Amino acid sequence: MVMPLVLLLAAPLLVQSQKPNGPVPQASAPQASTSQVSAGPLAGGLFSAGQLRQRCLSNVPADASYCFAYITGVHDTVRAYEAWLNQREFCVPRHVPQGDLRQAFIDYLRDKPSDLSGEAASVVVVALKIRYACGTAPRGTPPAPSRSGKP
Repeated sequence: MVMPLVLLLAAPLLVQSQKPNGPVPQASAPQASTSQVSAGPLAGGLFSAGQLRQRCLSNVPADASYCFAYITGVHDTVRAYEAWLNQREFCVPRHVPQGDLRQAFIDYLRDKPSDLSGEAASVVVVALKIRYACGTAPRGTPPAPSRSGKP
């Protein structure tokens, strides 16, 4: 039941990326309902990006595990969906530690605090699309050394 829900959340982002040869639309996450006032899950059991961020920054082992599992689950679900559609949403290098995926999410929210109220899964997808855009080195990654030995 979780996979269709995550796919449903990511679907608008996937549709945006299907525009060939045009400018890339600015990525943003859907916003949570403003009528939601509790600190618990959003309607339908969805967590806000702010709630997930709290767990990701927590020193409580259970919260940290939840953060890693959630972000990795979103990553793996989108990758499976990409294989099914034969298209790429983001290009995370092989063997990237879960901590790097977590840091991409944290950094994105630091740069875009207006998305703290967005749905957590959608914000994770946007963060990964920005950090690991296909055809570019991940932000913060030094360029590969030249084969000729010249800079």
